[in-house]
Amino acid sequence: MLSEKPWKLMDFLVVMTLLSTLLLVGIFSNLIASTRADVSVDAGSQVVNFTVYLCFYGTILALVHLMVRGRGASWRTAFGFRSGREWSALLMALGVTFIVLPIARYLGTLSVNLMDRVHLTAVPQQSVQMLQTNVSVSSQVFLGVLAIMVAPVTEEILFRGILYPFVKQRGYPKAALLGSAILFGALHLNLMTFVPLTFLGLILAWLYDSTDNLVAPIFAHSLFNFDNFLQATLNWKWIVIDFATFALGGCLVGLLILFRQPNGGEKRQI
Repeated sequence: MLSEKPWKLMDFLVVMTLLSTLLLVGIFSNLIASTRADVSVDAGSQVVNFTVYLCFYGTILALVHLMVRGRGASWRTAFGFRSGREWSALLMALGVTFIVLPIARYLGTLSVNLMDRVHLTAVPQQSVQMLQTNVSVSSQVFLGVLAIMVAPVTEEILFRGILYPFVKQRGYPKAALLGSAILFGALHLNLMTFVPLTFLGLILAWLYDSTDNLVAPIFAHSLFNFDNFLQATLNWKWIVIDFATFALGGCLVGLLILFRQPNGGEKRQI
């Protein structure tokens, strides 16, 4: 169960401003990309983009740090990092992500089919397009670091760490769950990924709620992006991998539930 968090109305407004800025940056980036015949960029431009995004995400984290200190809290207490069950949270995130990956892939395929029926063109995200155009290794590394390491931390702090608990603690748990998930899916500005990302947002909020540790949704988000990175760069038989990960995830989550809720109903520490 999610513990009480220190967030106030001003924190909520700051987060909404930051998310609006992220939205504007995404729109601006897509507009620039739409004017280019080739989505690939040279190494110099990629370094500049990487540096700009790092500075932008770093600024967001700095503002969040000021918000945390302004509430007389610490990162450990504000986001549940002080929990004594880090390994349990990580294992739960791993198992849940293994289950979610094939479902999200199916939802993505379903979205593409629905878009085709209404005569809409399914266009992958800009970063995926770049990875699929044989960009340089350095560009792949830059995109990988941003997608797998930087973005999950920043986005989870904003969406699940602050936005979700603020709305929920005001007495609107369903609005918090659905609103944060839909906003998360919409922020990526892609019809092809809106449904699977909204579904992911629901799962990430549930993970935070059930573990009371933001490390769980951060880790799950990172794994999800890593999977998408591999899909864009490697030609594997994903249907076989989907069956394997789904089965493995189900077993892992089942074992965790079994150990956390033995016959006596008391929870064991993992």
